[in-house]
Parts: sequence; structure tokens; C-alpha cells
Amino acid sequence: MAGAKAWLTRRSPLGPVWFDVVLAGVLAVYAQVDVWTELTDERVPGPRLVAALGLLLATAPLAWRRSRPLAVLCVVMAAIAAEAAVAGKAPVGGEILFPTLVALYSVAAYADRRRALAGLGLAWAATLVHGAHDPAILSVGELLLVDLFFFWFLGGGSWLAGRYVRGRRRDASDFERRAADLKREREETAREAVAEERARIARELHDVIAHGVSLMGVQAAAAELMLDVDPERAREPLRSVQDASREAIAELRRLLGVLRDAGDEPSRLPQPRLAELDSLVEQLAAAGLDVELTREGPRTPLPAGIELSAYRIVQEALTNALKHAGPGHASVLVRRHPGVLEIEVVDDGAADAHAPPGANGHGLVGMRERVALYGGTLEAGPGAAGGYAVRARLPLEAEP
Repeated sequence: MAGAKAWLTRRSPLGPVWFDVVLAGVLAVYAQVDVWTELTDERVPGPRLVAALGLLLATAPLAWRRSRPLAVLCVVMAAIAAEAAVAGKAPVGGEILFPTLVALYSVAAYADRRRALAGLGLAWAATLVHGAHDPAILSVGELLLVDLFFFWFLGGGSWLAGRYVRGRRRDASDFERRAADLKREREETAREAVAEERARIARELHDVIAHGVSLMGVQAAAAELMLDVDPERAREPLRSVQDASREAIAELRRLLGVLRDAGDEPSRLPQPRLAELDSLVEQLAAAGLDVELTREGPRTPLPAGIELSAYRIVQEALTNALKHAGPGHASVLVRRHPGVLEIEVVDDGAADAHAPPGANGHGLVGMRERVALYGGTLEAGPGAAGGYAVRARLPLEAEP
């Protein structure tokens, strides 16, 4: 079926116009050669010049058989009928048969139903005129018999073939249009998902920055109070202000790279960090998912944006495991190396139970956006020992 659709929609290497010109030229040359090389006048109706002119009118218009199929059929059949009437003898042979079949096929394949039926009727009438001047036909019965075989078997078969090809071409075109529409819908859905997740990330980064700036104000105020009482102790809050300011600037640069919904009210509450994974595990355990949490490496705090993204990745991966794989077991590994934070979430559910990215929700889209924000990598798919695995790497010193 797919091969048939490809054949129906395939274009000629020369292009359809040039193909028709070549086809018309070949048939015209064939007819002229047949007329002028015939040794006897038995197969040539009337004077050779009249026959040559009639055959030229019956073949040359085929060059426009796609753009003007009904007009071409009318000219071809009128030329054949007129030649028979003028010469008093019906022309016969391939020089008449081939143009007739091509014209009937073309009007059926390239015209609408009404015009195709009209062309079929006109061709039948011209065939009757042609047969009435055939000296081999001696009675009306023979005329109808010859007409039945020639026109309704050969010509009708050619016309039906054209209608079939037209229907298959229309089906193939509809299939391609539906496929293009589905592709556009998927692309639009993906763009909307990315925009939604970027807006969500922007809101969270905004909250991280707002929280950091608030802490900077508190620390600066504390340092100001201690300057007169204990200048040495004022160094510690000032260092915290410096660290918080650098972190806020880094997150602000990342914030400029994503969308922000100005209509949302900013939150001054701190966003979740890796230390709150224990609470997340308890919540999922209450929902029926047994989670084993493992931490490796130093437990020193990381930039708030990194910790927020890592927390959201774990949260989304576990939520997907509970949603698609159902109650079961999952393991979470948070491993910190010099310069990189690795996250691995593996569940024991059926891998095919997980919906493909974007099919149900935008979880994986959001994870990819968060990882890309920090220049990291994300892998998601069936685990080596079964289940489903999500692995992310977040550089700890990558520039936004």
C-alpha cells in the first residue's frame, strides 16, 4: 500500500509538462510515419494529407492533457470522427487507438466527476461516428458489437483506470496533509510545553533570586549593627552577602534566558533544596511508592538554582514512576563529584508503561529545560535491568 501511494505521488524525472510533451510528440511522430510510409492506400482513409492533418490534431493536444483534460478529449475525438466523415472511411490502427485511450484516461484522472462523465459520453458518440464509416462494419448490430468491445472494454477500462488513479492520488494527498497537520500539532504542542516549562523555571529562579536578595539585606543589616560593637564579627555576614550576591547575579543571568510571566505574583518563600528530598520520599511512600534515597559525596550547600533544579528533576522522575509504573520500588542516587552533580532515578516498573516524552504531561520536557539551563545532560529510557531510568548531570561551575 505504501509503495502504491509512493508510485501515485511520484513525479516524472522530466516533470509532468515535459512528459506530456514527449508523449504527444512520440504519438504524433508514430502516426505521421505510419501515414507517409504506408505503401498502399487501404489503411489510409482518404488523401494522405487529410489523414496526416487529422492524426496531428488527434495527437498534438495530448501535451495539455493534465491542464485541459476535457478540452483535449473533445479535440482528439472530434479529429478522429471528422477524419472518418471527411474521408468517408474510418481510420484504424494504433495511431487512433493510443490517443483515444490516453485521452480517456486523462479526462478520468485529471477532471472532476461531472467533466469525466461528460468526456466519456462525448468519446462514445465520436466512436459511433467513427464506426459508422468503417467499411468492415456492414450492419447496426456489427456497429454495436464493435462499439461494445472497443469502446466499453478498452476505452471504458482506460477511463476506469484513470478514475482509480485519481482516487488513490487523492487518498495519498489526504494522508500527506493529515500527516503534515499532525506534525504541526506535535511541534506546536512541543513549543507550548517548552514555553510553559521555561515560564515555570523563570518563576522559580525569580523566587530564588528574591529570597537571596532578601537574605542579603538581612545580613547587611546585621553587619551594620556589629560594626561598632564587634567589627571582627561583622566580617562573617559581609562574606555571606558577597556569596549571596554572586549567586544572585548568576541566577539572574539564567533568568534572562527564559520566559517570565509578569502576571504572576512573586513568592518570597525559599524554593526547595536537596536537603528536602527526605520529605519528598516520605510523601511518595505515603502514596505507595517505596523510594530508597542514597547520597554520595560532600553535603555542603550548592547554589540555590542548582539545588532547585536537582530537586525538581528527582521530584518529576518519581512522580512519573508513580503515575505510569504504579506502586512499586524506586531508587534515587544523588552523587556529587568535583565540578559535577549526578542524579539517577530508577524504578522497577514496566518500561513500556512510561508514556513517551510529551504524551502525558511535560515532565521530561521540563527536566531537559532545567538540565540545559546549566549546560548539563539528561538521559531517560528503559533501564539495563528493567524498569525506567532517568540520569542527569549538572555542572557545578558552568556559566549560564
